[in-house]
Amino acid sequence: MLKIEILEMSRPFSAVTYLISSNGEYAVIDPTTPYNPEYCDAADVKYILLTHCHFDHIFDVQSWVDATGAEVIISEHEVDALKDPYRNCYLFYNRTQDGYFGEATGIKEGDILPLGDTELRYMECPGHTLGSGSYLCEQFAFVGDTIFKGGAQGRVDLPTGSQAMINDSIAKLAGLPDNTIVYPGHGEFTTIKQYKLDRGI
Repeated sequence: MLKIEILEMSRPFSAVTYLISSNGEYAVIDPTTPYNPEYCDAADVKYILLTHCHFDHIFDVQSWVDATGAEVIISEHEVDALKDPYRNCYLFYNRTQDGYFGEATGIKEGDILPLGDTELRYMECPGHTLGSGSYLCEQFAFVGDTIFKGGAQGRVDLPTGSQAMINDSIAKLAGLPDNTIVYPGHGEFTTIKQYKLDRGI
């Protein structure tokens, strides 16, 4: 059984950080708050999962890497984008050359990540960025900036964004079971059924 915790934001403009666990193993999704041993034992963190490369989703990757040594995982299309200030948008928003410059493992459609007594499945959802993706586990979907509560979608006017691709990704996510609980990169959770009603699809 997957357990989900939403960590307190450490910056006003950052993605939601999700700490998930199963049978004593943990993964953090889009870490934008520094690691704190009050969250969990460092040795129990197996993965640092990224939904895409944008700066507001990777603020504190290095903190979690330093503390836990966990594997950083992102779309195979964006491993190099983590250190590219153009593609990770540090250049646009902060006027800096920042990024995450450590090791990362690429993941692709359908890859499975074991976590405790459950599994996460990766779904490619390009559109917000070329390497945007979702992590699916049990009845939950962690979707980054592809879809949001209220029927909204991620913006497509940043590097590698594409309206055509995000349309396909929205349709793909809409094909998940209606009772799937959707945890987006910003804002509150929703369900696939409610998202479809809100969007009119």
